[in-house]
Amino acid sequence: MQESFKALVDALLPTKNNLGYSAEDLGVHEYVIAGLNHNISIQKQLHHKVIPLAYPTAVMLDIAAALLVKTYQAQSYSQSLFPGGGMFSHLSREDRIRTLSKLENLHIDLYLLPSPFQNNAGMVKFVTDALNRFSMFGYYSEWPAYGSTRLNSPNDRRLEFFPPGWQQVGYPGVSLGYRAFRGFLLTMEEVEDDE
Repeated sequence: MQESFKALVDALLPTKNNLGYSAEDLGVHEYVIAGLNHNISIQKQLHHKVIPLAYPTAVMLDIAAALLVKTYQAQSYSQSLFPGGGMFSHLSREDRIRTLSKLENLHIDLYLLPSPFQNNAGMVKFVTDALNRFSMFGYYSEWPAYGSTRLNSPNDRRLEFFPPGWQQVGYPGVSLGYRAFRGFLLTMEEVEDDE
């Protein structure tokens, strides 16, 4: 399963950033897996339930990739850059993007997808879009800098080094001295003019 998500972030993100890190170096695939398993809830009758979605999503990606290969819309390579992965990881970067596009535009047979995606167009579109968002958040946020604590609960995570994404955008880092926005200052004259 992890290989499918390594292939996903490899297709969506730059090969290497200006600091020399790839998405795999930064562990972005782990962020996507954690996001799918812990941050998406599904309505079950009268309550919401968080259902781990990483495994069914990896299966969905492999099924969609196999359908594209079967209909000659994509070409599978015998050797994968991500050994141990399914059909999705055997496609070129362009074909992996094409697979995501087919899923997002619902140009595949939804009946062939695993539960909870089977015949659920809204869920397919939502999760396919989330794959893009989770990949970007994992790459440009402080996620990689949590190091060995990144899979812990948010209260137990600690920055172990300065995040590469912060270096890229010139963010100076956390400071307890930043002033919070407390509203706009109004004078009595401005208030009287509005009435």
